[in-house]
Amino acid sequence: MFGQGINFGSLQAAAAAFADWLVVAGGGAGGRSSNSGGGGAGGLRTSYGSSSGGGASAESQIELSNDTTYIFTVGAGAPITTLDGNYRGLNGGNSSIEASGLTTITSLGGGGGAGQTGNLDGSAGGSGGGGSYSEDGGAGTSGQGYAGGDGVASGAYPGGGGGGASEAGNTDTQGFGGDGLAVSITGSSVTYAGGGGAGRSSGNGASLPGGDGGGGQGTCHPNGNTAGSANTGGGGGGFAGGLTQRVGQAGGSGIIVFRLPTSAYSGYYSGSPTITTSGADTIMKFTGSGWYRHGSSNLNSMAFLVQAGGAGGGSNGGGGGAGGLRTSYGSSGAGGTTAEGNIILENGTYTITVGSGGAAQTTYQDRGNNGSDSSITKSGMTTITSVGGGGGGSNNTPEGKSGGCGGGAGTTPSGGGRNGGPNTAGQGYHGGMTTSNGHPYVGAGGGGTGQVGQDGGNDSPGDGGNGLQVGITGSNVYYGGGGGGTAGTGIGYSGDGGSGGQGGGGNSNAYNDDGSPGTANTGGGGGASGDATDSGAGGSGIVILRLATSLYSGSTTGSPTVTTSGSDTIIKFTGSGTYVHS
Repeated sequence: MFGQGINFGSLQAAAAAFADWLVVAGGGAGGRSSNSGGGGAGGLRTSYGSSSGGGASAESQIELSNDTTYIFTVGAGAPITTLDGNYRGLNGGNSSIEASGLTTITSLGGGGGAGQTGNLDGSAGGSGGGGSYSEDGGAGTSGQGYAGGDGVASGAYPGGGGGGASEAGNTDTQGFGGDGLAVSITGSSVTYAGGGGAGRSSGNGASLPGGDGGGGQGTCHPNGNTAGSANTGGGGGGFAGGLTQRVGQAGGSGIIVFRLPTSAYSGYYSGSPTITTSGADTIMKFTGSGWYRHGSSNLNSMAFLVQAGGAGGGSNGGGGGAGGLRTSYGSSGAGGTTAEGNIILENGTYTITVGSGGAAQTTYQDRGNNGSDSSITKSGMTTITSVGGGGGGSNNTPEGKSGGCGGGAGTTPSGGGRNGGPNTAGQGYHGGMTTSNGHPYVGAGGGGTGQVGQDGGNDSPGDGGNGLQVGITGSNVYYGGGGGGTAGTGIGYSGDGGSGGQGGGGNSNAYNDDGSPGTANTGGGGGASGDATDSGAGGSGIVILRLATSLYSGSTTGSPTVTTSGSDTIIKFTGSGTYVHS
């Protein structure tokens, strides 16, 4: 009905049954500076087999209840750790199973690995992030994972390995990540939640491996670090000096597995899980968020797209980042994630807020203005919020701002690289950076919902990252393109600026022109201005709902556009309003 793999199954009353489960959170990112700690693995909890994470025994099965919806939230891996002052990696996202009458099962995201700069300990998490030089590893969570290893102040000076589900991070001169736990809930043995390897600045060049279960490799010159593996909860590898890569790597996304008797399986679900069987059981493997409704003969759900307002470009700077995007329609979400689960319809008022685009920057050489958030709220429902885009960097303050998608880095008259703004996990990509070997007066592109903003360098300004294409209205449309970076001025450079990304990103135009705005109701970022004062404003956001026409109440406020596609009704809000379901 919604074009995204919602399955209705057969209309049967499910008998009382029990389900086994595995919940793995997103892994933490590795640290970014010399001799950084590896990212901790996402927490692991399970009812299957004899053991759970952190050396605990397996937990109890879930007793399934008819006409109950089990909501699965799969945590994202922590994004890469860049040069904007976050030398310690961020924690991964939590994963959970929620349902009425069920005590929520939550696994905590893995802790970020420490960076040597700032003398930071590793962060606590499902499993703890590794410590840097002479600093402590972060604590793990009881019943989920182990602590990160401590940094070493002798020998090759490695950071500590990130903790894993079955082993603490290494604390000797090797800096290995802790191993994960092997679980056979899918019908074959798979190892999940390995810790990330640490960074080591000196040594023989041997890799510093992550733990079994998707842990990323740490840096040891000349070998670079790697990210935690997707859908394992593995921690990201830590960074060490001597390489140009200069990032702590991202953690791997989490996973949820749900196993129940085939005789009781209703077939009602959303979120595009992989469905298999093993013996007498059906196994649902969720690599992105979704839900399963047990024993129901009446499935009511609504697909959504929530696009936030894009940011304005910087003055003599980087392109504005697109607004963040969240959607349940199709198979793909923003920022390289999978689509989320649909909204389960209940009677009441769904309040829609459509974020405005960030205003044009009219002050010379200031950073762009962030866009505003868009959201869907309802009493008793977890609010769905997309974060406004991050403003582009400027000549005075080159670093792009953080947002749903990060702003591109601004111009650097003194030379040297500058970072784009960080993104919000699961909503878009970060802004491009300006490279140290490029022209000092070109800016980078803002991040898009479907692509990283292009770097500015080698006398070439960066284009904005492309948005994500979604077909929720009945035709494929791009949303959330980043704004283009400036052509700048000075040292004889006077070319064209970067182009905006697909999905409404604004162009930067010629070096002495104003930037172009992002397109309204796309969440596109505004283009940066060159030597002119005014950057392009960000494009406003949009919220779209899609549900079966047979379920549509017809009650709205705020003058949305209402159309149909096949058997579905589409409600498109270009301004704030409500949909009242009855």
